[in-house]
Amino acid sequence: MGNQSSLAKVGAWLAGIAATVISGYLLWYFTVPKPPPVPPAPAVTTFEGMVYSNDAPVAKAMVSLKLTGTAGTGGPIVDFTDDNGAYKFELTGLPDKTEGTLAADAQGYEPIKPRRLPTPLQTDVRLDIPLTLLVAVAGPTPGPTPAPKQAPTGLVRIPAYVPKTAIMAKQVRIAR
Repeated sequence: MGNQSSLAKVGAWLAGIAATVISGYLLWYFTVPKPPPVPPAPAVTTFEGMVYSNDAPVAKAMVSLKLTGTAGTGGPIVDFTDDNGAYKFELTGLPDKTEGTLAADAQGYEPIKPRRLPTPLQTDVRLDIPLTLLVAVAGPTPGPTPAPKQAPTGLVRIPAYVPKTAIMAKQVRIAR
């Protein structure tokens, strides 16, 4: 019987230790303050595309994005196309009711009317912008009048789109 009473004492001792450890853990678990919820990252709205003429990209074209209904933009946001004719705007914190227009201009090309972007603005918009090359008008020349040059006929093959990387994008945080 002495052996059973020692086992009972050891069992009671182990049960007491286990109860202390478990109750300490439960006390800690239910009283530790929960971290505040992490707010979601602000949405990034991307406008990108290519400026081209006939079958070639237009490098160094100025692409301007004008936003309306947004505080803090202070005028159009401008990006210049790279050698592949690509432009890219990444806007953070854009309010829901924002509207916008996109325009492109390049030396030696006819100006175009700004294009209204679909409303409400989507998070990822790709819009390619075709430009028309200006035709130089020559002054009067002596002799017979040369025949006017015809625009190329047939299908125009749009160049392959090579997007700008995120590092090259025009990044703007909109102040609310």
